[in-house]
Amino acid sequence: MCNTCFTHTKTGRMWFKDAKRYSRFMYHRTRVEQTKKNTKRIKGGTAAIEAAAGPMIAQAIDAYNLKDERFPDLMRAANRLHTQVQGAQTLTLQDSLDLIDISSPICFIHCECRKAKFGYVERDRSKMTCLGLGIGMFRWERTPARYVAGAEWVDHDEAREWVIKWNKKGLVQNLMNFGMRNGGPYIGGLCNCSRPDCSSIENRLRYGEKQLIKGERVAIHNKENCTGCFNCVQRCQFGAIAADIRQNKVQIDAQMCFGCGLCESVCNDDAIELKNRKDFSILRYDW
Repeated sequence: MCNTCFTHTKTGRMWFKDAKRYSRFMYHRTRVEQTKKNTKRIKGGTAAIEAAAGPMIAQAIDAYNLKDERFPDLMRAANRLHTQVQGAQTLTLQDSLDLIDISSPICFIHCECRKAKFGYVERDRSKMTCLGLGIGMFRWERTPARYVAGAEWVDHDEAREWVIKWNKKGLVQNLMNFGMRNGGPYIGGLCNCSRPDCSSIENRLRYGEKQLIKGERVAIHNKENCTGCFNCVQRCQFGAIAADIRQNKVQIDAQMCFGCGLCESVCNDDAIELKNRKDFSILRYDW
């Protein structure tokens, strides 16, 4: 299990399967912290860390694009902050469905990444790929000036159907959380992502920014069963799978795998299996 599991759960289970992460209590704690940050009444703690992380990441990305030699140091400093205010984690389809079952209420929301990158806000549900979770979504409904597309509420069954549909299309499921103070993070969203739209995936792979951490699982390849269909190569968003044309097989780099399971879902030869990351000493602390 990741550091968040050990830090914020006492049951020995994955942290995002703890119903407390979606509770009114946790949301209230996060909002209090956010208010303190916005009014600059706090000098330390999680809110101050979050406030510092954003500008530092932007500075690091600018340094990367300008080929500034300070980039490695700036990104290392930003990632030290991210270890204290984790923002996203990759999930398998089944873990995402379990998350949906715990959450309430649930709504469709526009993608903040596409809005920030391209100035585009989805208003048609068929084009939306993000779900808002928990009582925090009432703010999206009540403040249309900021959350332009508002919130369109759905029940659990419909939300599950859409997540399965997005997974079949090859979108990665990433949970989004907010705040790490007073008992841990509040989970407020499930993004169904792809590159280059998703800032969390793009920034992790391009710049090494660790707002997005790897999932609890890792894809393990059985070469004997592999028939070289290469379907999994096209599905991988993280560049962890390469085609070996000479052997007519694929190769999976477990250290690049984020454990989303998209490759396993299209393998008809039982050549890919998702296993717990913690079972491999070389991967246990690689998040």
